[in-house]
Amino acid sequence: MKIETDINQGRHKIDAYCATSVTVAGMVYRSNVIITTATVVENRLPRSISDMQPLHVRTMLEYNPEIALFGAGKTLIAPPDEACQALYDHRTGFEIMDTGAACRAFNFLCGEGRLVVAAMFMIDAPDSSGECL
Repeated sequence: MKIETDINQGRHKIDAYCATSVTVAGMVYRSNVIITTATVVENRLPRSISDMQPLHVRTMLEYNPEIALFGAGKTLIAPPDEACQALYDHRTGFEIMDTGAACRAFNFLCGEGRLVVAAMFMIDAPDSSGECL
C-alpha cells in the first residue's frame, strides 16, 4: 500500500509497504528493519517478533525515542516479556500492531515531530510472492 502524508523535511518517512517489503525514503527493504526518523538499520532484528531479545530492544533505544512501535507482521504477537522490560526500564512507551498500522502510525508520529523508532517485521516471509502498490 502506498502511503501519502506530509512529513517534515529531512526526516525519513515510510513511502509504501506490502507483504514482503517496506519502502523508506525511496529505498526498498525486504528484511525486518529498525526505522527511525533519520536512519534505517538492517540485520539487527530476529526473524520473528516472538524471538526478540533485550539486545534487539537496546538497539532501538540507542536512538532515544519517545515511543517505540512494533510492526508485528500480519498478526498481533507481542515481544517476549524480557524484551519489553528494557522499554519499561528506559521509560519508553511502546505499541504493538500489525505492520501496516505501524507504518501509518510511524508516519503520523513523525509528522508531529515525535522521536519514534519502529521495529518492522515483514507481513509475509520474504520468499512469498506479493506486490507492493
